[in-house]
Amino acid sequence: MNKNLPVIVLIILAVALSGCTNSESPKTISVEVDRFDRANQNLDAKIVEIKLEPDDIRAGEKVTAKLFIANTGSEKITKETIDIKAKVKTLDDSLANIYLKTMSDEKKTRTINPIEFETEIEPGTVKTVSATFNTVKEMEGRSLAGTFEITITLTVNGQKIEARIMPVTLKSGTPREFTPVPTPIPTLTQTPMPTSTLAPTPEAIEITAPAPTPEPTPFVAANPTGKVIQTRIKSDRFVESKLQIDAGDEIVWANYVESDYTIEVDKKIPIINVRFLGRANYTFDTTGIYNFKLYFKPMRGEPSTQTVTVRYNASNANQ
Repeated sequence: MNKNLPVIVLIILAVALSGCTNSESPKTISVEVDRFDRANQNLDAKIVEIKLEPDDIRAGEKVTAKLFIANTGSEKITKETIDIKAKVKTLDDSLANIYLKTMSDEKKTRTINPIEFETEIEPGTVKTVSATFNTVKEMEGRSLAGTFEITITLTVNGQKIEARIMPVTLKSGTPREFTPVPTPIPTLTQTPMPTSTLAPTPEAIEITAPAPTPEPTPFVAANPTGKVIQTRIKSDRFVESKLQIDAGDEIVWANYVESDYTIEVDKKIPIINVRFLGRANYTFDTTGIYNFKLYFKPMRGEPSTQTVTVRYNASNANQ
């Protein structure tokens, strides 16, 4: 049996429990709560509730979690960080479970890179952070159904607040597809009016459509400006989703994760590869809007995006 199997399981499941989507009636998971000492007593928060959808998760299907975060202090929260630690308890597969019993608690436990959010929470209000991911049905021919213990630690504005420990079970069975039911559009029924009450048919009025506004001619900088803008890749996403620069400026993407990434952009410029814990750069000499997408392996869901707007700066035109 592959010795990396339990660790792979922990990584996949822990990431799946880092966020959520809206749900009307998912089951609430009971949790243990650990509070941390706070240096700033005016800054406080708590995870009011953690909900999962579906409440009978099967290995291999999408799992949705929702974290309700309440601002219980007097300062506004502008940044949330979720740290996740996952520990495998038991696996339903008998052979996998026998091997699991030979492992130490340290090898059964995996700490995931912090997941960051920038949701603003005013004092006395509650907001959610959310994401949806796929779980894996099996690995090396062995089912990943089993019981796990997940520890979710909340940090707000750089101050660690509390940790919640919750049990999570992946069940066996054929994965299900959950498709949202579209809301039907109501049909309006018109009551015909008597002929005698109908107004005269108005004369047709010809309306001339306005001519489309021509796109501005792209400006190409003759020389680089020498200005370098740093942007970061962390937790499988662009930390800065929007950037505005001048033609001739250079962008450097810094990778803070031990993974390789590929950045693609509308075929306007060549594909950019960013090695793990490495950097990549590109000098933008032409004005326009560049929409980047971040790809990596293995990848689930939609890629993180970054929009770079390259402007014309008259002071740089003759450089």
